[in-house]
Amino acid sequence: MTSVKLVFYEGTIRTLKGKRLAGEVMFQFPDKIICHADSFYIGHRIPALSIEDELVQGETYFVLPVDRFACQILSATSLSALAPNSNKRAPIPFGDLPFQYVKGADGRMLIKVSQEFIMSLILKDGESGCNGSTSPLCSTPELRKHYAQLVGSKEQVWSPKLETIAESKARFSPSRVFGFERRSGRS
Repeated sequence: MTSVKLVFYEGTIRTLKGKRLAGEVMFQFPDKIICHADSFYIGHRIPALSIEDELVQGETYFVLPVDRFACQILSATSLSALAPNSNKRAPIPFGDLPFQYVKGADGRMLIKVSQEFIMSLILKDGESGCNGSTSPLCSTPELRKHYAQLVGSKEQVWSPKLETIAESKARFSPSRVFGFERRSGRS
């Protein structure tokens, strides 16, 4: 008998044997949604299952936090929300060709996000960005230097130097504003 593979956002993987409904998992984890791993398409609804949907044997499903999806349509922004360090505003590592063009049932071209890419986002432990020497974002020492100058270190705390602004009481008369100043000498 085959099993259902559940990949949790926190990085754990479980297998379930036998006939299961999505609602069984949802009741155990009320703050999560369950999505079929092979059903993510850019510009389409996030493939969240309903309570009565049956989990298909031999398939993989993602168990993701509801609060990571601000909108219901899958976009690059909602993909970046899947990265565990998305609150640090780190770039998504798009180096592994995560998208495939497939033809939909109506003949239109769709952009499918590979389940391997989503799994790599969910299960990623390391930091992304230019800190690592193998990062595709900063592939040269010069780019790493520029990145460090722009972003700075995490230990560096920004504190502005505030200077007071001295205000002077300028007295403007209407004749001075309109250019009718008195001149001391005659020309």
